[in-house]
Amino acid sequence: MGKVVGIDLGTTFSAIAYVDEKGQPQIIENRQGNRITPSAVLFGGKKPIVGERAREKSVSDPGNYESFVKRHMGERNYIFTAQNGDTFNAESVSSLILSKLKQDAEYRLGDKIDGAVITVPAYFSDPQRKSTQDAARLAGIPVLDIINEPTAAAIAFGIMKDLKHHQRIMVYDFGGGTFDVSILDIDEDQITVIATDGNHKLGGYNIDIGILEWAKEEAESAGFDIENDLKALQALMLQAEKAKKELSFEDETSITIYIKGEEFSINLDREYFEEHFVNEIVGRTLSIMQNAIDAANLQYSDIDKVILVGGSTRIPKVRSEIERVTGIKPSAEVHPDEAVAIGAAFHAVDVARRKAEGTFDSGVESKSEETLSIDKASLPVLDKNYTFRDVTSHGIGIVAVRDDGSYYNSIIMEKNTPIPKRIIRDDYQTAAEDQDAIFLQVTQGESEDLKYTMILGEAELKLRPRKYFVKIRVIVTCDSDAIIHVHAVDFDKSFDNGNGTPLGEVKINRDKFNMTEEELVAEEKRLHRLNIGD
Repeated sequence: MGKVVGIDLGTTFSAIAYVDEKGQPQIIENRQGNRITPSAVLFGGKKPIVGERAREKSVSDPGNYESFVKRHMGERNYIFTAQNGDTFNAESVSSLILSKLKQDAEYRLGDKIDGAVITVPAYFSDPQRKSTQDAARLAGIPVLDIINEPTAAAIAFGIMKDLKHHQRIMVYDFGGGTFDVSILDIDEDQITVIATDGNHKLGGYNIDIGILEWAKEEAESAGFDIENDLKALQALMLQAEKAKKELSFEDETSITIYIKGEEFSINLDREYFEEHFVNEIVGRTLSIMQNAIDAANLQYSDIDKVILVGGSTRIPKVRSEIERVTGIKPSAEVHPDEAVAIGAAFHAVDVARRKAEGTFDSGVESKSEETLSIDKASLPVLDKNYTFRDVTSHGIGIVAVRDDGSYYNSIIMEKNTPIPKRIIRDDYQTAAEDQDAIFLQVTQGESEDLKYTMILGEAELKLRPRKYFVKIRVIVTCDSDAIIHVHAVDFDKSFDNGNGTPLGEVKINRDKFNMTEEELVAEEKRLHRLNIGD
């Protein structure tokens, strides 16, 4: 019959969950018996190794070890090269992590995975979301939906706490590699995201790096050449992470590594840890939190509860600083490592049912909706479910030309617009008479200054030259996955055939950031041959 699952594809650790026949959420343990799996891959053997064993072996083989690949999603120029010369892009590495989760889940459940809701940071861009979809495809996982991590946590909170009245919550999601904050309204059966903000390269990893650099300098002062010892550097990286975790519960810890057979050890206490490695990072998260509050036009006094998500929220200084700034004692009512996967699992059941019925609406008229091949009767019955509306994490627009000939970012869909959403703009036109084409560039960003925007994709629209300025219709759609779809139409020609069918329509080429269909097909075949180890 198959199962549907929720997957939290994390920067440092990942988790997978499902809803059992009694309607209860369950985290699926991996084959090593652990509830979370390191998002780490070790290459160099007959087949890649993923998870705990990859981390364990990384010290002896650091040149073949890759982690934190989530930070490189949507970066087409990112390539990891194993020591045997094999190369892997971010989608390929992520797909190996997803394959591990899928295989472990099928082993534990004794059933195949028919589909998954996969979560991403709320502040992920369009290319990063598309890369996540592509990674799942490479792993052989049908994607039911892509939702934001804070929204998934809010679903878990609402269902597991069985809320009966309205609450306005702030989800502070501080993970290993990313940070998000979202402000949401939760009623009995509806979640509405008001505003979101974040930084996809800010997380506990930044604290680890601070500890590593400090310990490395201390080691060099003691006469150890650690910079040119990859094995020692990798061991120190793992020790830095361990120290961070221990100082969340202890007043002091020690870091011990061996450099070319000699022991180096140093102590680190919580006061020094917080002052030198935590305060600046947490300060940056608090600034982002304030930006979200401002975008929502709210005060902290309007917030009923602050929900903590992500392993880095275990650091005491994080919790105390949130309380100091907001005046609200942060809630630990959801599991920081598991809430996101659990919320995604609840949503997976709802989406699977609607896709099986053919009633799921992605919000894109031109998108062919998939009817899932699953026995609806096999899906668990939920006592409670949430419908929700997320928001765009970035503004979307096009490059336009002013009357003085200067170029600027013309925003069509503002940041924090509720999605799915479709916006039609008919106020664009060609820059000159007799123009036979326009070069369309789709932007992401909130500023009119192109220096602060990202070009998401480009396309050329051929025109029939005319002795006047031709009106251009631009349609921007953000679907339920927060993936952007842009169409441009020669408005003068759009009704020439008399039945309203647009002519001269183009879609955006996003090959600048994401894999092409041909590349995906070829990589699917290559990865299928590789398989993965336990």
